[in-house]
Amino acid sequence: MVKAAHLGVLLWLAACSEPPAPTVVCGELNQGCHGMGVSIRTDAAPSALSPFTLTVQAAGAREVVAEFVMVGMDMGLNRYRLQPTGAGRFSARVTLPVCVSGRRDWVLWVSVDGRRQGFAFQTR
Repeated sequence: MVKAAHLGVLLWLAACSEPPAPTVVCGELNQGCHGMGVSIRTDAAPSALSPFTLTVQAAGAREVVAEFVMVGMDMGLNRYRLQPTGAGRFSARVTLPVCVSGRRDWVLWVSVDGRRQGFAFQTR
């Protein structure tokens, strides 16, 4: 039997678990990447501390949020609400932080009207 104090810890651990693995592996984001009815593209190859524009195409979407994370490493809050630009396109100017360990592997989580899709990519 789980005591009430232990139940709180178990719920906290469940909430802090790693998100599911991304389902799409992208090569060059500036060449575009597609998955589950969502297309993403950047205007330049993503690089730490260099702003770039992220564009998401999602027909019929009302809200698009993008979040950049590294699996197993806290990179702070890197979440952006993309602005509609017409015809199912959303865009935002974004910046990746520097990873002090030198890692270059990222996951871009795109939430379209609450439905999340993960895109794995690497910076140069």
